[in-house]
Amino acid sequence: MENFIEKTCPFCKTVITESDTVTICPSCGIPHHQSCWEENHGCATCGCSVQKNDVQHTNTTIFCAHCGASLSDGHAFCPKCGKKIELSINPGVNSTIDQYDTNIEDGKKAKTTKPLMAIIAIAVIAISVLVAPKLFVSVEDLCAQGQYEKAYEKANTDEKLEIKAENAAAVQSAFSADNLKDPDSFVLRDAYYNEGNNDDGTLNKQLVLRINAANSYGASVSSYWLYSWDDEEDTWKYFCSVSDLDNEEVSNYDDYEELWEKELNNIGRYAIKNTMNDGIKLSKDSVTRINAMFEEGILDEVELLDVD
Repeated sequence: MENFIEKTCPFCKTVITESDTVTICPSCGIPHHQSCWEENHGCATCGCSVQKNDVQHTNTTIFCAHCGASLSDGHAFCPKCGKKIELSINPGVNSTIDQYDTNIEDGKKAKTTKPLMAIIAIAVIAISVLVAPKLFVSVEDLCAQGQYEKAYEKANTDEKLEIKAENAAAVQSAFSADNLKDPDSFVLRDAYYNEGNNDDGTLNKQLVLRINAANSYGASVSSYWLYSWDDEEDTWKYFCSVSDLDNEEVSNYDDYEELWEKELNNIGRYAIKNTMNDGIKLSKDSVTRINAMFEEGILDEVELLDVD
């Protein structure tokens, strides 16, 4: 048969032909005529004396094309000489050849699988780096970035009011800073928020900011800024700012403008006190986030939430 390598039986010194049944020594792998092995009770090369019933008698042996050693099914390289296997066979070995081909094909599949697994691993890493942070970003982080709409959507019911309050404080803090004599001196100290419905069903909201800023002499002073919600225009309106919460006394010597300003400020003080007493006070973290956005120059970019 094609590629059959002739071997000489070490006992009888005659050539083993394709039609002969051979016995393969389980120790050294040298083929013998079956009859010679049985007559001499073992191997002529290494002296192995395996009993008759324990040795392999076959006429479907695979031999190495380089050194002639017998091979087991599925070997890709000869265990004796190390050369890549070029099949040399006896008749009737179709099943052995099929097995050999199957092993080679499995090897190809294994090589194909490794790059595929590497691609999957890279994809998992990419998802972890690019997608996971977006999935697991906290409400607090979104607020710190000025993304209040996303923060509001992600927040639970108990958090939504606080986010509305912080958003309003952030937007009106930007307005307050822009209207200071020294805008760069702006520092938010506290903020208070209160909302409810008027008797006619319209929404009533109040916002108080306690701000530190430099006065005309460069000294840092504190003041309260009051904002009211205009339900018709759907926006916050500045009402007044006062340095303290004690009502101003009206004097007979006050002119019309002074009288009007004092009355207006006193009304504002009343609303400020009610907001501070009845509303919620922003947390220190909220105040810190607003001041940080002001320092980073992104406070003016914060948009007012469009929620009731």
